[in-house]
Amino acid sequence: MLTENLFISKITTLFSHIIESQETLHIAFCFDDNYAMPAGIAMSSVIINNPDKNLFFHLFANKVSNKKIENFNKLSQKNTSIICYEVSDDFSINPDTLVLHVSASTCLRFIVPQLLNKVASRVLYLDCDILCTNKLDDLINKDLTDKYAAVVADVDKTQEKQCPACNIPYGEYFNAGMIYINTDMWVANNLTEKAFAMINSGKVYKFADQDVLNILMQGKTLFLPKNYNQLTSLSVGGNEDNLLSDDTVIIHYVTGNKPWYQLYLTPLYQRYIASSPWANQKLLLANENAPSTTRRYAKLLVSQKKYFSAFKYYLLYLKHKAFKKR
Repeated sequence: MLTENLFISKITTLFSHIIESQETLHIAFCFDDNYAMPAGIAMSSVIINNPDKNLFFHLFANKVSNKKIENFNKLSQKNTSIICYEVSDDFSINPDTLVLHVSASTCLRFIVPQLLNKVASRVLYLDCDILCTNKLDDLINKDLTDKYAAVVADVDKTQEKQCPACNIPYGEYFNAGMIYINTDMWVANNLTEKAFAMINSGKVYKFADQDVLNILMQGKTLFLPKNYNQLTSLSVGGNEDNLLSDDTVIIHYVTGNKPWYQLYLTPLYQRYIASSPWANQKLLLANENAPSTTRRYAKLLVSQKKYFSAFKYYLLYLKHKAFKKR
């Protein structure tokens, strides 16, 4: 049996502010140093849209600098609390199964329900590449009796590939970027230990922790409409947010085209950055592991007859590519 504090080296309360008359919602984020700022933007969006809740954030930080952790203190509000769980060097995941640029930090969500069960029977896990754009009331009022979690089905293309791979009925493979978890049922069925055993078994899971969670929780999840986890793939210019319905609760920016890169910055994400403590942080042009995005932007500018700008971005692409080869 895994101990509840396994892989956690230090627990620190950054601040705690509770309004006694308000309901408390526990929310967990897991991230490494590269995702600290996006985690902060996501948290800020939750705070802005849920002023009538006590928001208790649990941050599972894997090798995040002290300076970046300190920045979260700027999110202090009269109804917010933040606890930071520093991940120890003992935390490791079988590297053979971390394909598709999946970070080991994403597997930290295996720890969340077991560790937080003492303080909450329900915990909302969120990926860092999300925005909360509406109140969370309807989500957190879902009945999870005899269910591990409330989830949203993944897109058809993923269903077609992963349902056979995971031996799951078509349509029942969920995206793990938003999971509203019944921690009591999770702990009672020892899912943390089972999940780590699977991920480190030597078998390669294409979507790593997401595949493992789908297999373990099969038949015991409550499926919700897609507006609770609206999967959005951004293209250069970031106009996809304009296509979303007004009832969207959580936007989840899947693929490597993230809205905190200049090439994919959406007007909506930009507004949330501007209202956050990270408003003055300089944004990278694009993912450093994908210089081809800069080249695609140059081609787009050529099609718009913006030749000078296209030339500038093509030079950036060449510089980016050359730097990556070093």
